[in-house]
Amino acid sequence: MARNAVLGLLALAALIAVTLLDLAPPAPLPKDAPSGSFSAARAFAHVEDIARAPHPIGSAEHDRVREHLVSRLRDLGLDTRVQEAVGALPIAYDGVVPVGRVRNIVAVRHGSAPTGRVVLAAHYDSVAASPGAADDGAGVATLLEVARALPASTRNDVVFLITDGEEPGLLGAEAFVREDPAAKGTVVVLNNEARGTRGTVTAFRASPGDGPLIDVYGSAAPHPSADSGFAALMGLLPNNTDFHVFGAAGWLGLDAAFTGGGAHYHTPLDDPAHLDQGTLQQMGDNTLAVTRALASADLAALGPGAESIHFTVPGLLVRYPAWLELPVALAGLVVAGWLVATLRGRCGIVRPGSLAAEGVASPDAEVVTVPRVLAAAGLALLPVLAAGAAGYALWPLLGVLRPEYTQMFTGDPYRPWLYQAALVSVTAAVVPAWRLLAGRLSGRRLGPASLGAGALLLVAVLGVAAAVVLPRGSHPMAWSALLAAAGGVAARRVPAAWRPVVLTVGLAPTAILLGASAISSLDIGLRLGGPASALNLALLMLLLLPLAEPLWSRRAAALLPAVAVVASAALVAGGLAADRFDAAHPRQTRLVYAMDEATGTAVWGSADGEPSAESAHYFGEPHWAVRPARPAPMRPPGLTVVDDTTSGALRTLTLRLTPTAGAPITGLSVEEGAVPITVGGRDLGERRGFAFHAPPGALTVTLVLPGGRARIRVFEQRHDLSAVPGFTPAADTVHMGPLATVFRVHTL
Repeated sequence: MARNAVLGLLALAALIAVTLLDLAPPAPLPKDAPSGSFSAARAFAHVEDIARAPHPIGSAEHDRVREHLVSRLRDLGLDTRVQEAVGALPIAYDGVVPVGRVRNIVAVRHGSAPTGRVVLAAHYDSVAASPGAADDGAGVATLLEVARALPASTRNDVVFLITDGEEPGLLGAEAFVREDPAAKGTVVVLNNEARGTRGTVTAFRASPGDGPLIDVYGSAAPHPSADSGFAALMGLLPNNTDFHVFGAAGWLGLDAAFTGGGAHYHTPLDDPAHLDQGTLQQMGDNTLAVTRALASADLAALGPGAESIHFTVPGLLVRYPAWLELPVALAGLVVAGWLVATLRGRCGIVRPGSLAAEGVASPDAEVVTVPRVLAAAGLALLPVLAAGAAGYALWPLLGVLRPEYTQMFTGDPYRPWLYQAALVSVTAAVVPAWRLLAGRLSGRRLGPASLGAGALLLVAVLGVAAAVVLPRGSHPMAWSALLAAAGGVAARRVPAAWRPVVLTVGLAPTAILLGASAISSLDIGLRLGGPASALNLALLMLLLLPLAEPLWSRRAAALLPAVAVVASAALVAGGLAADRFDAAHPRQTRLVYAMDEATGTAVWGSADGEPSAESAHYFGEPHWAVRPARPAPMRPPGLTVVDDTTSGALRTLTLRLTPTAGAPITGLSVEEGAVPITVGGRDLGERRGFAFHAPPGALTVTLVLPGGRARIRVFEQRHDLSAVPGFTPAADTVHMGPLATVFRVHTL
């Protein structure tokens, strides 16, 4: 029996490995791949053209990239144009709102009998610190290669939308949806993004009524990866892509991205050399296949439809209607209760050589009662919380050991693997340690049967709770509890030697849904992925208790926590030794500069240190630690009053804001608070001010103010610190911008 238990645990570990391998990106296809297929090598050549250098909105390199893309799309025979407009951040925001002159690239392959439009979207601007090979050169290159591989004739229009100004605030997507005729009517969108440089490409978010579209994706995509639970979590986090704008416009669609190698995100290391071509292949294969399916479908009949629950298992995207979520979770709770009922009374501990293993009732057998199982279920919450706390604490602990980690943008180091192993090591020991302590502290009234049943009951209860408070996110716990409980019931009806086999079958969904997720969650980064990984791993270990019971040893369980702590400490030490900062792996920091041109005073602002109230005057917010700096040869934009009219209690000021030559960002803010603002013909509503990216020249600004005098701050921002006296860039440090601001406060 012990051998079968070992084989069962090995089989579940193998199933986790198979699941992870199934999710892994495929091998990239070469340049001479068949013309109708997606070739990562062909797409990668586009990445190299796009990501030669950083190309933020309004820069000369940005203009070069746009001209290159327009030329390539026209060479492919697409009806290509550039939409010029003023876009604004389409999200409620208390601060100075991003605005900008955008130039979206819109290329259309017209359909023969369109029922709507299929829009493939990516953005071509980068942040100032990064060449943007992954974010979003990979998405743009995918569109170019898909445009080449698509059939010359399709039923529906296919629109290749390459947006501008995504990085400062979804500006291009907002302008397209608001103004462009191609945004009207029936639209289905596939948006491609990146938050790293490698890893699985996951359709991590879908629009409401996604059921029919998920069916198309699950049937067509050759490497599907999607999870409605992850999408539910994403809805709670402030992570936005252009898809936010498309969803708000009522478009049906999917948002896909990859997150591995997050330390490279928005840094100089997001370059072609660090982009994984297998990841590019997966993005392209899925986009091409789903586009082909949508291009021939009746889009008007596609949706919106019913909401879906969906998740990936090896070789299949499981999906079913969302209304089944609560019944499945409740079924798990019912079957867990059934298992408890079958265990009530004397329950022998089945270990090799025991009386129970020989079919003889032992007078020392554990007595299982409902109160004891309920007590065990309550106690089982402790290791879950402890594991979650360990996962949450790892990144702050690393920040104490190496303070530079606190500035890492995505909460992940360049070489995270030893740290990830440390987290898995210490988390895996939490449940066995709890199992030992719970038995001892209860005076051994809570034996293995009560603890195992209580743990399963807890997972079932958590599944029901998740179905209520996190709609479409309960399936990992609900299905794990349901089938593990069913396996436990079935195991009571077979010979003792076969029980590990039956339990292993029942635990297969647990390995796929919780075990594989515990590992794949780490791709998000230690700051966010660490807690998710630890929680999934703790739930997995709890459900493995009945299968592992024949191997139980109090002596081993007592040693395990100490061994895990020592191993984790050694792994962390190894991680600190291996993950060193250098020119190839630079420190990331937010060092910013601001100068009050009226007084000639200047300060450095840093996120490393105690925030100063003085920073509000220089940066508009009191979140920076400041120290004196030397004034730079910079000047703010010019401000001229064009018209000043008072009507009743309101005063309307029309101003001309004139940026200096080459300024990438110019703007103004009203120090008294939010007022109605119009700039460049765009009505922004009530805002504190605006930061205008890529200004076309002088801007006409209209403010509607309360009567009396007003304090107007005008400013310019630049992406580098080269104009600041005394600044010497370090070879092993990258500064995340905008970095240098000069301003003047006018009283009008």
